[in-house]
Amino acid sequence: MSGKEDPPCVLNIVQPTKYASTQHATLTWENLNVTTKDVKGGTRHILKDVSGYVKPKDMLAIMGPSGCGKSTLLDGLAGRLPSSVERSGHVLLNGYNSRLTYGLSAYVTQDEVLVGTLTVRETLTYAALLRLPRNMLYDDKIARVDGVIQELGLEDAQHTKIGTPFIKGISGGQKRRVSIGCELITHPGLLFLDEPTSGLDAASAFHVMANIRSLAEHSRTVVTVIHQPSSEVYELFDKLCLLSGGEVVYFGVASGALSMFEAAGLPCPPLRNPTDHFLHVINRDFKGEGGMDPDTNIQKLRGVYADKLKPAVETTIRELSQEGEEYKCVTCGANKLYQVLVLTQRMLINNWRNIAVFWLRLGMYIMLCICIGTIYYKLGNDWVGTYSRSAMMFFVVAFLTFMSIAGFPAFVEDMAVFIRERLNGYYQVATFALANTLASAPFIFGIAIISSAIVYWLVGLNDNGDRFVFFFVNLYVSLTVVESLMMAIAAVVPHYLMGIAGGAGIMGMFMLVCGFFQPVDELPDPVWRYPLHYISYHSYAFAGFMHNEFGNTKGWLCPCYNQAGGCGPQYDENNKCTMTGSEILDYWTVNGLNKWVDVGIQCAMIAIYRALFWLALTTKEWLRHR
Repeated sequence: MSGKEDPPCVLNIVQPTKYASTQHATLTWENLNVTTKDVKGGTRHILKDVSGYVKPKDMLAIMGPSGCGKSTLLDGLAGRLPSSVERSGHVLLNGYNSRLTYGLSAYVTQDEVLVGTLTVRETLTYAALLRLPRNMLYDDKIARVDGVIQELGLEDAQHTKIGTPFIKGISGGQKRRVSIGCELITHPGLLFLDEPTSGLDAASAFHVMANIRSLAEHSRTVVTVIHQPSSEVYELFDKLCLLSGGEVVYFGVASGALSMFEAAGLPCPPLRNPTDHFLHVINRDFKGEGGMDPDTNIQKLRGVYADKLKPAVETTIRELSQEGEEYKCVTCGANKLYQVLVLTQRMLINNWRNIAVFWLRLGMYIMLCICIGTIYYKLGNDWVGTYSRSAMMFFVVAFLTFMSIAGFPAFVEDMAVFIRERLNGYYQVATFALANTLASAPFIFGIAIISSAIVYWLVGLNDNGDRFVFFFVNLYVSLTVVESLMMAIAAVVPHYLMGIAGGAGIMGMFMLVCGFFQPVDELPDPVWRYPLHYISYHSYAFAGFMHNEFGNTKGWLCPCYNQAGGCGPQYDENNKCTMTGSEILDYWTVNGLNKWVDVGIQCAMIAIYRALFWLALTTKEWLRHR
């Protein structure tokens, strides 16, 4: 409880330093209601007139049976309710209506959303570098990491990777401790935890919660949802908010809950864990079992609470709701450019180690390019050869770039990490978008240069001047366009199956209108030519390849060069009918732009798609807080 000495078995890593937050956070909420629409269009009341408070040095436990609204209350207090629900009531921080997301508070989610290819130490180090103040020495940041690793019992696992489907990593309990450690790095003034002991054994759960208790002792405010703690863990809490069916059954000092249950005629049996008794008495899911009537019990408890405790709680809420010092973020991260560099470095490491991001795709590209090169091996300059060159270049534009979809599931995982870190104020949306662009560039470069080298020389494409360089540049840019397009889709459609289906559908339409299957002049003007042909990156990538191969060339044999009599009376064996590259481009009705202009237009598309990604995420943030 508040005022108790720290447990002797727990070291203290949260002594105030010149970098620790000195702000005090007093959180009050009054008549908080949350409703949502059910599948039949009706209204479901998740929280009903919930009121309470928590002060510095307090650790509040929100408890109740499954489905009672615990996590909804936590999200409501932390400002993380989805836009699909309606909220009424007042939530004040130091007397002000404050938005607690994006760095004002620390929030540890129930699901461990971490970068699986990083080690425990790397995960905590990058959290420190991204979040701690710019004026804090690097050695001090690493010392903070060392302290967290020691106190959370992660020394033996510090050099083990978190884990992915391809990499065996740490246990679920260790992941939980790493998630908590990422937030303890900043010594937060206000900390929210959703089921912090989930997946932990009894000893680990006590050790973690005792550490958080120690954090609260130094004027921090802690709110946690906890399902059914052990009696040892329960004794660490100052306040208890007990919910059933979205209503408050008890709010007050944690040690006083037993007295209220006794006053309601529901005493805890000897040797039983009090939390087990609380949940057994008020759980509506199992009515009538053991001779208990949960509805009657809840009615008794609410009556006692309303008569004896609620008036004092309401008085305290009014007192604590007076405006005080406004709570602001005083340790909101590092320099923005520095954050870009740190985040880029982390993404480069993740891309290098994640087999699904680069290595698997590279293997697929090499195999496919060998197939292309051997099927179109050493094409000639006859009419069949010119058609085959065009078909091969369309295949490169359409399907080599299409293969970039294979990296979409990995990007969705990155998005999940981004959302958690963004809500906790690690960095801005633009920082993530820029870092992702920089980190993906060398891997796309590797795929493009290897693919170009295999295809170009096996097929025997035109190698005069800068043509090979352009082929590589055009392929690199078109691959980057697809990566940017899929980023924009991921911001709108976070589920990877829906995202892949949406991306495949869009690129399928773009293929149809690029000018290979149907000449551009023959496309129906509404929709297909205007605007789809002109917004399809395939149109410019295909045109660039065609200009690169046929532009400023001659000597391509006509379709009739080997017919009897040739193409006209002047035909003889030494004067075969030929065409210029311009005539071939006219046949395909390829645009008359310079090939480097085609690349420039694709570069503009990259910028547009990245901007759409940023706009989609910032719009979501605006909708969440409007």
